[in-house]
Amino acid sequence: MASTGGSEAAATPDGSPVTCSPAPRLVAGALVIPPFQVSFLGQDFVHWEEMRIELAELAPDRYRIVVVQNFWTEDPNPDLSQCLAGIFLSRRRRDGAWEAAENWPVECRTVAHIGMLDLRRPAHPRLVVTRPC
Repeated sequence: MASTGGSEAAATPDGSPVTCSPAPRLVAGALVIPPFQVSFLGQDFVHWEEMRIELAELAPDRYRIVVVQNFWTEDPNPDLSQCLAGIFLSRRRRDGAWEAAENWPVECRTVAHIGMLDLRRPAHPRLVVTRPC
C-alpha cells in the first residue's frame, strides 16, 4: 500500500490529506472502500481490508466520506506510527453544517475527507472522490 510520505503529504482543497490508495467506488448497490492508508501528523492511518456499505441501508441524502481514527478497535500492532482507521459518513445538519465524527457516541477523530456520496436520487447514486495522488 502506498504512503503519501508522512506529515508533509499533499492536501485536498478543503485541507484534508490525500490518500494514494485506490479510490472508493460504487459496485452493485454498495459503496466499496478498498484498503487505504492516509498519512497525517506524522502517523499512518490504515484500514487493511475492503469495506462495503450497502446503499439501501442509508437514507436518501448527501454524505461526506470521512476517514477517522478508530479508537474502539484494539490495535495489537507494535508500530506506534500506525493507527487503525475507519469510515464515517457525515450528513448535512439542518443548519447546513456537516456532522462531525467527534460529536457522535463513538470514539473517533476526523483524519481526512475522501469523497462525497449523493443518494438524494437512490436509483441514481453519485460518487465524487478526492483524486488519489
